[in-house]
Amino acid sequence: MSAKEAAKKPARDGAKREASSPAVSARTKLVSSLGVVAAGLLAVFVNVLAARHYKRWDATYAKLYTLSPPTEATLSEIERTGTDVEIFVFIGRGDPLLASTRAMLETYSSKAPSHLVVRYLDPDRDRAEFARLKVDLEVHADKAEEGRILSDAQIVVRHGKQIWYVHTEDLTVLEEGEDAKVRPRIEQALTGAIRSVLVTDKPRLCFTKGHAEASIDDPEKQGLAVVKNTLAKDNFELVSVDLGKPGATLVGCRLVAVIGPQLPFKAGEAQPIVDAVKAGASLLLAAQPDLDLETASMRPLPHGLDDVAALAGVALDDAFAVEEDAALRPPNDLGLVFFARTHPHVTTDELRKAPEAKLTNGEPLVPVAYGRTMHKLAPPPGSAPGMSQSTELLVSSEKSFTLTDVQGFLTSHGQLHRKPTDRQGPLDLAVAAERLPPRPGGPPVRMIVVGTSYPFVNAAFYDAAPPSVLARKLGMIWLSWLTARPPILDLPPKPSVQIALHLTEDDLSSIGRYVLLYMPLAVFLVGGAVWLRRRSTEGKRLRRPAEPRE
Repeated sequence: MSAKEAAKKPARDGAKREASSPAVSARTKLVSSLGVVAAGLLAVFVNVLAARHYKRWDATYAKLYTLSPPTEATLSEIERTGTDVEIFVFIGRGDPLLASTRAMLETYSSKAPSHLVVRYLDPDRDRAEFARLKVDLEVHADKAEEGRILSDAQIVVRHGKQIWYVHTEDLTVLEEGEDAKVRPRIEQALTGAIRSVLVTDKPRLCFTKGHAEASIDDPEKQGLAVVKNTLAKDNFELVSVDLGKPGATLVGCRLVAVIGPQLPFKAGEAQPIVDAVKAGASLLLAAQPDLDLETASMRPLPHGLDDVAALAGVALDDAFAVEEDAALRPPNDLGLVFFARTHPHVTTDELRKAPEAKLTNGEPLVPVAYGRTMHKLAPPPGSAPGMSQSTELLVSSEKSFTLTDVQGFLTSHGQLHRKPTDRQGPLDLAVAAERLPPRPGGPPVRMIVVGTSYPFVNAAFYDAAPPSVLARKLGMIWLSWLTARPPILDLPPKPSVQIALHLTEDDLSSIGRYVLLYMPLAVFLVGGAVWLRRRSTEGKRLRRPAEPRE
């Protein structure tokens, strides 16, 4: 074959293939068109289905926008009862809080789409509308030096005439330390505000003072400031009553709480508590023992609350509980801090659902620190009409015992063992009891006596460890049961988020070396290696295989 014929052959072959290719039929075009239409309809149906069945996913590592069960219960109640709640957000567009607040409120709206109304208003851009609403909502605003409008409430929640204000310090908590970290509290603030506007009555909770009890105004670890703030957001009125003053009264109290008294009640000082309980008030007695350091034997101080504890059918021991079971106490511990077993009760049953619960034989274990023991009384006939049998809530193991003389315990260098005079476990550490209401048709009188104040003090709320979370959760359940109200708002804390990076001089020097020396040097070395490789292969022709002869 000549070269001219070889050049013409591909052209003839291409013409043949073009002539032999069949034309696209009308049926194929119709099927293709129907496929495109079906794909479009499928996309529309998927969007409609997604709109009707709304679902959000929290992709954050710490699950910052995942709602807790108390919040979901509150929003479900709003949607079920048809209760309208308005949320006004007065956060400017340049504020970093706006993005996280908006994301959280979108999750809220997905749970109550029909009755939760959220409105965003930038005070700097929508000044006329803000001026109208601040009068209606009683929001105070001032101008900063740069001309921006600063509101005293970043979020306002309204239901009817009930209004609750949320401030910046309610949304985030700045943690102390070398790194600048904040702990988000947006869910706690929003859910607490919604609950506050939904409840109209404010039951009075009376906390005694005058005997070195834990104070509701004390933010330190042994105070009750966190409990006060939590209960206030559930529309409770908390007051302190000094029973050491003459004429002190507890009339009108829904609950009387005596938390961790360190001084004994004198004769007659506990009588107002007895009168209030007999009149229908519930009782919370957390009688953690305290030492009498003036005596040589260092025995626990007398409490003077025998008549109060007897209302619940128990007597308080002047003794600590010591746990000898190694499985129920921390390693190398002497036994004053241990885990107590829970007995079946409407309050302790809730702990089984808690993710922090450590179950033993199906029952969760609750931490107890320096707990006082107690024992049941056999009430004489007619002494306590209407009293039901007290129920154990927290109990130590069979290997526990009571410790009355602490001096020998502190001076001993080895493991302490039970003496013949010590009472053998299991020991009651918390009990619950109910009395018939003083008036027919009224709520029952509920009482809880516990030998430790740890579930209520701030230390349990400041500690994010699972045992502390479980202890304070039990304390909130007890308060909810005593006040005959829905579960008190106790949302788990969100993880801290770092908002700033602190660099030392050494850190800055190290970054400078990487940016100015190591990175340019690495680029230079890699580029030089590529250049040398290309130069070594330049100009060299690849050997082509010989063409076959025809």
